[in-house]
Amino acid sequence: MRKITLVIFLFFGFSLQLQAQYGYKRFFPSIGVTGQYMTAPKYTGYDFNLTFIARYNFVEINFENTVSVEVRPQIGMGTRDWYIYGAYSETFPTRMSYSMPVLFNYNWGLNAEEDSVFLTGVSFGGGYNFSNVLSDEPPYEIIQGPCFNLDFRVDADPVSHVSLFYTHGLDGARLFSVGFYYDF
Repeated sequence: MRKITLVIFLFFGFSLQLQAQYGYKRFFPSIGVTGQYMTAPKYTGYDFNLTFIARYNFVEINFENTVSVEVRPQIGMGTRDWYIYGAYSETFPTRMSYSMPVLFNYNWGLNAEEDSVFLTGVSFGGGYNFSNVLSDEPPYEIIQGPCFNLDFRVDADPVSHVSLFYTHGLDGARLFSVGFYYDF
């Protein structure tokens, strides 16, 4: 977790340096909440996470179209209902959960760039996600695999960004999530 935090801070510092050097905004932070539902061969589960989005525009096509890379670290509470584990069913208590998706997105309209004239915007893309609950006892199940997102932005307070998210795990697990974020 320390390595992830260090990478986020370095990413933030590097993007601020680029903003100062090139004279326009490239780093767009957001913060919000995410609810997740997962289903796998051995369990189903729910997570509710606080999410920080660090988006960096590395290609500016024009003021309304950009290509970005995003890191969305999430931490919160999650539960898993193990319906096939050994010879019995068991529901494990609520535990700390986390997710770490990394995405490449195409952004259009509002908040694609700070000088956008539109009052709405959309972004979509894909990447890789790693999600789990913290546990010191078995079973240990991690959902990791390719992920896809679709985001809608509106000029509103306090929610200005709604995200739909899907991860298809390498072991057949699926993770569906919806998030509500405030863009700075």
